[in-house]
Amino acid sequence: MNIFSDLFLLQRIDHLIRTRATGNPKALGDLLNISECSVYRLMERLKDQGLPIAYDKQTRTYYYTEAVIWKVEFVVGDEKLLNIQGGERNFDFFRKLSIFDRDGPDLCSAS
Repeated sequence: MNIFSDLFLLQRIDHLIRTRATGNPKALGDLLNISECSVYRLMERLKDQGLPIAYDKQTRTYYYTEAVIWKVEFVVGDEKLLNIQGGERNFDFFRKLSIFDRDGPDLCSAS
């Protein structure tokens, strides 16, 4: 994935979480064309970066436990190339943008 694909994927995930429309991890994986295991890994990475994400077992969806805002903007000269926004709480989780980095723990292995 490239940086723009990652950013647009994050924007889509943010919208689904914000609207409590992710469904369970399998359903979210199907929506995003990734495996259920990748969903678990992705959610753990986002939480590690400071996003207040939780899963509601009763309604079977991910949600934010507090208001969130994120904004990314690329500008060259006077021309805005890309602007992605969302939410209400500032945080910096773009330090490690490669959200599908495979070096993390295997969250899908049986413990």
